[in-house]
Amino acid sequence: MATIKDVAEQAGVSITTVSRVLNNKVKGYMREETGQKVRKVVKELGYIPDPRARSLRGLESGVIGVILPEGVNPFYQELAHAITEVCYKEGYGLLLCSSENDVKRELSYIKLLQNQKVDGIIISTDHLSAEVINELIKKGTSIVLVDEDVPEANAPAIFANNYQGACLATQYLIDLGHRSIAFIKGPMRALSCRERYKGYCHTLLKSGIKVEEALIEEGGMTYKSGYKTMKSFLQDRDDKFTAIFCSDDFMALGAMRAIQDEGKRISDNYSIVGFDNVYVSSMSNPGLTTVAQPINQIASRAFRAIKDWPKRGLTKKRRHQYLNTKLIVRESCRVLEHN
Repeated sequence: MATIKDVAEQAGVSITTVSRVLNNKVKGYMREETGQKVRKVVKELGYIPDPRARSLRGLESGVIGVILPEGVNPFYQELAHAITEVCYKEGYGLLLCSSENDVKRELSYIKLLQNQKVDGIIISTDHLSAEVINELIKKGTSIVLVDEDVPEANAPAIFANNYQGACLATQYLIDLGHRSIAFIKGPMRALSCRERYKGYCHTLLKSGIKVEEALIEEGGMTYKSGYKTMKSFLQDRDDKFTAIFCSDDFMALGAMRAIQDEGKRISDNYSIVGFDNVYVSSMSNPGLTTVAQPINQIASRAFRAIKDWPKRGLTKKRRHQYLNTKLIVRESCRVLEHN
């Protein structure tokens, strides 16, 4: 394997000159012809710079770490894909880790990524404390939060406006004539789930509709938990509601299956709305009405926050970026006619 020394010897220049060419620092240091000559030798020898060696010299490694909480959840699959696409277009590599909602795994992966000298870490977590994140930043690790926020953490945070999205979903059902709307919420430890719950409650109250605690259950943001929770609703509260809002599409799809397994129809018997607009939501029968998160925007802004970190440093107050959501209307809801 060719080394930087091999490149320098064949090009007839110093190792410092080769390093400057590789880091796009030709102007002001050498003639353009020299830079072209070095690039030609690099290509001929197939020389590949070691990103970890670059990082040790205070240069960018060209690799970003990503830690997401679930590998099987379609939303995180799509977010990982979107970040991968951005990195590829920008010429960056990516190391992807799935913590499976385990704080020990998160800390282990952070250490692994630090050892790999990545330029920064994009992470979605509702487990790590602000103290842990701030300590990592103080020690030189660039951290960008996505999907979930960690209050008091001195890191940029980029996520969808979950409150606004829940308001859109709930108001849509109200506009269709529904007044008894059940809600399968996500774990309240997660800020995104709390914001969706808040949007649901506030929209009901704004329309003069009482929030019925008996129509609210917590699920685990999985297909299985959506199915199980919906089964519970149908067994003892089937005549108490006409519509269901689920805190994510995975639970909504599970709830749809539970309704169908009971011999009931969507949307004839129950209308249902999800959240996230994962790709499988358009493949269900009927198609699931849902709230779309701007995944591509989240990915591109998270990458840019890592890229701009050396300029931003810790001198400025961290920036929250709330991105608007959009209601995607399909076939899982109907107008409820009142007698």
